[in-house]
Amino acid sequence: MKNDKNIKNNNETKICKCCGRELPLSSFAKSGKKYIRKICKSCENKQRREKREDNRFSNGIEQYLSDDSMHIQRQYKKINKDRILRKKVSGIDFCAKDEKFVRLMYYKDAWISNYGRCIVYENGEYRLLRGSIDKWTGDTIYTLRKERYIKYTQTYAYKKVKVTGDSLVVENFIVNYDMANNTRIWHLNNNISDGYYKHLYPVTENQYERLTELQEQSSEPLPEDVIMDVINAVEYKQDDWNPWDYHRGLCGIGYSGMKMNPEMRHSVSYYKWKNMVQRCYDKKVHKKYKPEYKDKSVCEEWLNYSNFKIWFDEHYVPCKNNQIDLDKDLLVQGNKVYSPETCVFLLHYQNTMFERSAKDKIYEKEDGTFVIGGGKKKTYATLKEAEDIVCERNQNRIESVAEKCKGSIPMCAYEAMLNWDVRLAMCS
Repeated sequence: MKNDKNIKNNNETKICKCCGRELPLSSFAKSGKKYIRKICKSCENKQRREKREDNRFSNGIEQYLSDDSMHIQRQYKKINKDRILRKKVSGIDFCAKDEKFVRLMYYKDAWISNYGRCIVYENGEYRLLRGSIDKWTGDTIYTLRKERYIKYTQTYAYKKVKVTGDSLVVENFIVNYDMANNTRIWHLNNNISDGYYKHLYPVTENQYERLTELQEQSSEPLPEDVIMDVINAVEYKQDDWNPWDYHRGLCGIGYSGMKMNPEMRHSVSYYKWKNMVQRCYDKKVHKKYKPEYKDKSVCEEWLNYSNFKIWFDEHYVPCKNNQIDLDKDLLVQGNKVYSPETCVFLLHYQNTMFERSAKDKIYEKEDGTFVIGGGKKKTYATLKEAEDIVCERNQNRIESVAEKCKGSIPMCAYEAMLNWDVRLAMCS
């Protein structure tokens, strides 16, 4: 009543009951023709937005609970056989029948096993690393040499890094759905010394705390279904978790995995990710532009844009006036899956030099001889002779480009260029 009297005496301002500010009457909405609302327009709009967000979040929870595609499944990665270090090569005995050592991407001659053991190749011999034990966490820590891009020299060089054995096992053997938020690793029975890949689970901080509570209440290791129930439970997600960030909206399979703003949606990383998903799963793209991508796919980890962005930020090197391509064919010839283990960034001309061109096409003449490309003068008596010429020419060209690019591209890309099978590429 007192405030109403003040309004009658002074028709210029009023105090908002919500924010407490004294504001002009124009900042308040009218209720009919005579009365001014007690809450300012700004506070009313804020309350409406919050209500809409709460309703949307509630709808998202319902969607999450009913949509199995949004739930995390226990999956292990398929390992390319070329990355596996054989016992007869290393001379190092396995600790178990199913132990396998897998070469680490972007590390200098290093392999990690599915039991968390690490091998390096130094001074002409393979050596099993002992590692050190972190006195605070109990984790096994290895000192390895990892490839980094040096902006000052614009070249790649190896730098010493310390990395835990269990993080290497998760990275190379286990599908991690949410790398940004899975900041902890749960060991079966909370046994930190157990590095076996089937006993490791990437989890959030909240999930780790809950699993610790459950394990303390049990004398036996927690069963996998209990662990997965905690991982998928809404109440143990990260604090800023929003179900709509994990809704598979792009082509019915890709999702952001993070809160997006307009700036992110116009970033190079998002463009590369969106283009990758669409070319593999968009039927309209297959029909009009890329029919050859009908049988191509994206690995489970990279269906989450947040995961792809982490890899992108580490490996993408912008180059002025040059197009950068995400290549999936060089590291694993004949590969059909986009993944961190099979992809590398290349300049556009480096990427396209592996594609078959018209100048390499072989034609048979009426007299039974063969010519290459548009050349009509030089003829070859047999098809094999013509193919040998094409293979030799392409091999020399690829090796020449590889040597010119050595140091300015990752070592894995350089080695893949030198090992490229031109005859297999020509026949595929």
